[in-house]
Amino acid sequence: MSPRLAPLAAARRLLVETSGLAAMELALVLPLMVAGWLGMAELMQLSQASSKAHLTSQSLSDLVTQRTAPQLTDMVSAAQQIMSPLPTSSALSIDMVGIAFDSNGNPSQSWHCSSPSGLSAPASLALALGLGSVSQGAVMVTVTYSYTPTISGGALGSETFTATSVNTSRLGGVPAKPC
Repeated sequence: MSPRLAPLAAARRLLVETSGLAAMELALVLPLMVAGWLGMAELMQLSQASSKAHLTSQSLSDLVTQRTAPQLTDMVSAAQQIMSPLPTSSALSIDMVGIAFDSNGNPSQSWHCSSPSGLSAPASLALALGLGSVSQGAVMVTVTYSYTPTISGGALGSETFTATSVNTSRLGGVPAKPC
């Protein structure tokens, strides 16, 4: 074979030869497939964190309004169980406010509890407007959850979810102070 025809023969062999084609396609596509799968898993955990924050605020406000002597430690434990399997050690904060109503149905703060302690009271009781009368009470629970992505190792930053729920007392009057 002449030296001029050798490159043509090599190019012709590359065009005809397909034995390594599938392996090469897999090597090109696999990283994209894995990145897509991990991204979907991260989005599902983000969605789960948001919905669990809302569920936790609703459940805690319901629990406080139906118990005669609720305890803050019990409420924190219940919140951690609702939020599982997501980590809650430093990412979860709970703010509870007992609400009394005047003769015009205007809400006022009766008591305030928070975990971890030292959180500020909610800025507005506007969510409780029109929910009660003098003989009724309510509780407003605000749950704040800071979610840090687990798969990306926090490289994408954290997302904070805040959910507030208001329930009227099932036992009449202002619900008992849990702290």
